[in-house]
Amino acid sequence: MTTPLNQDTIEARLQELESNLATTRRSLRRTRRWLGMAGLCGLGLLGAAAADMSVIDVVRAKRMEIVDNKGNVLLAAGGDADGGRLDLWTPAGCNVMRMSANSNGGDMALWNCQGRSIAGLFANEQGGELSIWNKNGGRSARVHDSGEGGMLELKKDDKLRASIGGTMLGSAIELYDTKDARITSLSTADDYGYVGIRDRVLLTSTSERSEMTVKHGDDGNMAQIIGATDMSSFTLKAPSGSVKMHAGDENMLPTMAVINSGGQMGAHMKIREHGGGTLTASTRDGMEVASIRSDESGNGRVDLSDVQGTLMATMQTLSERGATLALMSPNGKRACAMAASQDGGVLNLSNGQGSPVLVGGIASGRRDGALNLYNQRGIPVISAGSTIGGFGQLSINDDNGHRLVTFPQRFESTQAGTGPTDQ
Repeated sequence: MTTPLNQDTIEARLQELESNLATTRRSLRRTRRWLGMAGLCGLGLLGAAAADMSVIDVVRAKRMEIVDNKGNVLLAAGGDADGGRLDLWTPAGCNVMRMSANSNGGDMALWNCQGRSIAGLFANEQGGELSIWNKNGGRSARVHDSGEGGMLELKKDDKLRASIGGTMLGSAIELYDTKDARITSLSTADDYGYVGIRDRVLLTSTSERSEMTVKHGDDGNMAQIIGATDMSSFTLKAPSGSVKMHAGDENMLPTMAVINSGGQMGAHMKIREHGGGTLTASTRDGMEVASIRSDESGNGRVDLSDVQGTLMATMQTLSERGATLALMSPNGKRACAMAASQDGGVLNLSNGQGSPVLVGGIASGRRDGALNLYNQRGIPVISAGSTIGGFGQLSINDDNGHRLVTFPQRFESTQAGTGPTDQ
């Protein structure tokens, strides 16, 4: 069974339902309007964002990667303890390049696909450095600042072969052998130039002086040439002795000396003040014992001495008289002399005091021979010669030179010919 409802109650409930429905409808209309407005605002915001993408000020990330279609990383940007870092990979996965920072500044490294360094450009304590390695990882070249200037080093498997660089005063080049020994050096310093080969051949030069030196081990200089503004010299040295030539010095005329192993002059040649030359020979102890020279007139002279340096023989030429030869006794007195004159030859023998005791030669103004013997006082006591007719004649004098006797006393010629007749 059912119980009928009251009419007033039914109407009140219908009115309430209608009121709730109207309220719902108004809420839906407002929601639709707000959603429409939100959609329009969203589209506006998206359009504004798309229009402003090129002027974004900052993009912040700890790491950025660029990958290929297979997902392989080709480029990565990040950081480490020293600062920023950028790495590049090949599609095969080889890390071939890195740009980063180090404690001194920038750093760029190149590797091959075996992971070995092949090139590097980076900052160091002195400045910048560029290095190149071979495919096996051995350094081949290096450019850097040495603290005194730029330096280029060429290497073979990290072993230095050549270098060129600046210095505090100029520049320098050095070449090395396969045992890391320096073979050749070239350098400049202001006005100074230098070339060295194994420290045994040395060449130096300035605007006023040039020098070349050849050495042999620890034996010192073996050869040396010096050329300067006002002089030049040449030296040869060997264990047995040396040769020295010198020219041009205002305090020394041109000379050449031969030095023996004891350091004493064995032979000497020089130019004299008047322009003539002198050649001398010495003993082992340096005592001059022989000389050849020219005088101011150009005439030649030869002198010979004993081991004490005492003159023992001399020979010279005279342009108007001819040649002379003199032999000395041990006390330095002339003992024998030979000379040439306009008439012919002359022979002179002297005693120990230097006084002539025998003189032979050509009679003055004639072509006949003459011979005189002298006493210790130098007075002629015997004379031998020829007469005008060509016959021989002998005269004997006293100790004062007065004639005592003549043989023969007189000559007469015969009709048939010549012949002496003592009257």
